[in-house]
Amino acid sequence: MLKKSLILGLLAAIAIAPAAFAGNQTQENADNTNISATNVGRGNKIRIINRTYVIQSQGRRARKLLCQSPSNQAQGNVTNTAIAATNIGNRNRIRINNVNSVVQGQSVDCSKK
Repeated sequence: MLKKSLILGLLAAIAIAPAAFAGNQTQENADNTNISATNVGRGNKIRIINRTYVIQSQGRRARKLLCQSPSNQAQGNVTNTAIAATNIGNRNRIRINNVNSVVQGQSVDCSKK
């Protein structure tokens, strides 16, 4: 009876331990861009090109014991872009090209080899 209780206690400790010591994965990104341009006069040009590229990736291997998934994974991205351009006068040109690209990926490998 003592051996059976000891084995059950060890199995319970092994099952609880990974959850207690697993660390969370967190990724965050915040981009704030303010662009302002003004033309006063004739024949002036404004050309604004703004690019923001964000690539985030997370990967964890799961524990092989019962294929337990690791801790939580969280990703967040915030992109705020404010562009203001003003022409005052004749034959002025404004050209604005704004690109925001965000790629996020998460994976948990739970393969048993």
